[in-house]
Amino acid sequence: LSRDRIDVMQVHSLVNVNAVLPLLKAWKAEGRIRYVGVTHHDPLYNSALESWIENGDLDFVQLRYSIRQRGVEDRILPAAAARGTAVLANMPFEKARLFELVKGQPLPDFASDFGCENWAQFFLKYVISHPALTCAIPATTNPDRVVENMGALSGSLPDDSMRTRMVEHMESLPGFDNLLQTPWYPGKNFSGLVRLPNPRPIG
Repeated sequence: LSRDRIDVMQVHSLVNVNAVLPLLKAWKAEGRIRYVGVTHHDPLYNSALESWIENGDLDFVQLRYSIRQRGVEDRILPAAAARGTAVLANMPFEKARLFELVKGQPLPDFASDFGCENWAQFFLKYVISHPALTCAIPATTNPDRVVENMGALSGSLPDDSMRTRMVEHMESLPGFDNLLQTPWYPGKNFSGLVRLPNPRPIG
């Protein structure tokens, strides 16, 4: 990478974490890495993430957190805050499913109270307003959406009572309850980073 030091390196999806994390910590001790951490996007691994936060001496943890997927609020985020572990939130838009849910729906009137101009900012401000959050990873394939996403960094953030109001509004929308059972990236088809028009057969 033509760098003397990498700022953050994480064990993605906890793959071979017992072997990889000690290696990353050794590189950190050598000054090759500034921070180390672990990641996962599946709530089934939340208990494992919590264990690594409490016992793994991590600098960072990356986890799934959105206005629909809020299970980490009960134990994992408080554990990270108590230990000074920075938190990256992945899937704040639930793989575009939140946008599909609110398609054609106006923002609630109270969204202007904390500077929201679009749904992207509404969803992101819910996530980044949690005091344990360090950064959200919205992801997009459309550069125009970057401007919308960055707008979440402007204006005020919702307080606890407003966050509750945001959740209550989303719960009032049809389809919110079963959102997590719907397919990722509705209406989109991703065929890979590079697609050859006439791929040659292997062999």
